[in-house]
Amino acid sequence: MSDESEQNRREMFDEINALMGGIAKAFELDESQTITAVEQGAIEMAFETDANGNPFVLATYGDKSARLYAGAIKQETDPEH
Repeated sequence: MSDESEQNRREMFDEINALMGGIAKAFELDESQTITAVEQGAIEMAFETDANGNPFVLATYGDKSARLYAGAIKQETDPEH
């Protein structure tokens, strides 16, 4: 494997790790619960862009949603509550 592809591979794993950590923090799950929920499809994820053009991952778990930005998590609120 070339140095460049190894670097790309490490960056990809770092980004996945950060995403999983953000999901765990947003939904107050431990590592094992997060992995299981993602594997079973209990956590839905979609790539979105906010009104300011900032990309984020919208993660939904049960009745909770969170926007996962690079370096930040913003909890979605239920408009009925």
